[in-house]
Amino acid sequence: MRAFLTEDMWDDWLLVKAQIAGANTWDIDGTINKEYFAGGDETDVPAGTYSRWEQLRPFALSVIRGKRTPLSFMFILQPPAALYAEHTDPGCDRVCRIRFVDGSVMIASAVSMSTFTLDKEPERAWDRDLSAFLDD
Repeated sequence: MRAFLTEDMWDDWLLVKAQIAGANTWDIDGTINKEYFAGGDETDVPAGTYSRWEQLRPFALSVIRGKRTPLSFMFILQPPAALYAEHTDPGCDRVCRIRFVDGSVMIASAVSMSTFTLDKEPERAWDRDLSAFLDD
């Protein structure tokens, strides 16, 4: 968790959603509000749908850091395409969920397919890619 919250290992990942429960509960929607950048230089508008973890990490760390351990937190992130470059499947979205509750951290992978298929290879490939990333 220290590496996730303080180091740049995850910075290229995109934050889809987060929830941090402590004295208060903070819900973070990682969706970029493009209208916020209206009227400015077009180069200031971030590409894509979600903010990079690098941009939101300092806020998350400021909420989590303190004398007391949070009650729970959950982060849902999309990996950078380079992480699964060998296993690109159209209509296949990959995510990683990091959850802390009751003193334990759990990391889970998930794949969302835009079409129905019985093929489990995209899920297996994402499991292998995420495991390799975590082992580094």
